[in-house]
Amino acid sequence: MKLCLMIAVTIITIGASAQRSAKFSSQNYVGLLEGEQGSKFQLQTINGIKYKTWFAGIGTGTDWYYRRSIPAFVSLNKDFLIKGNRNFFIATDIGANFPWQVDKNSYAYSVEESIPGFYWGTGLGYKVGVGRLSDAILLQLGYSYKHVGEKIKTTYYYAMPMIMEPKPDMTNRFDYYLRRLSLKIGWNF
Repeated sequence: MKLCLMIAVTIITIGASAQRSAKFSSQNYVGLLEGEQGSKFQLQTINGIKYKTWFAGIGTGTDWYYRRSIPAFVSLNKDFLIKGNRNFFIATDIGANFPWQVDKNSYAYSVEESIPGFYWGTGLGYKVGVGRLSDAILLQLGYSYKHVGEKIKTTYYYAMPMIMEPKPDMTNRFDYYLRRLSLKIGWNF
C-alpha cells in the first residue's frame, strides 16, 4: 500500500508541475479472462494523468475469474509507434486484490475470513483515436495474476443418530494463485 501511495503522490506532483502538458485521462474496459479455471468477465476503470506518451493512473474494477474480487492498482502505460491518431502501447498494473465477500454456509462448513492478495497485469494494446483528440478505442491483449485466500471453518458431527454432538472445529486456509490471459476492449477519454 505504501507503494501505491508513493505512486499516487508522484502522479499528483507531475500533474501540478506540468499543468500545461499533463491532463486528466480515463480508461474504461470490459474484458474476458481465460485460464485454467475457465472463462470469466472483468470490468476496469483507470483514472489518472496523461503526459506526452505516458499515462499513469489509479484503477479498480470487478474480476469474476474463479473467485469474484475487486482489484485496486496503479497503472503505467507507454505509447509507441505513433502514426497520426493510432498507436501501440504497453500497459502494466500492480496492486492488491480484495475478495468479494462470499457467504458459503452449509451444514458442515462456513467461510470465516476472505484474505486479500497480490494483483498484477501486463499487456500490449492498440489505440485508435475517435472524434476529439483525447477520445480513443482501446484493444488490449495481456496476462494477469491474482491471489485470493480464505479461511474455512469445518464442523464435523458424529454419524450415530443418538449422538449429535459436534466434534472440535477445524479451520483450514486455502490460497488460490490464478494466472490468466486477458482480452480487453475499452474507451479512453
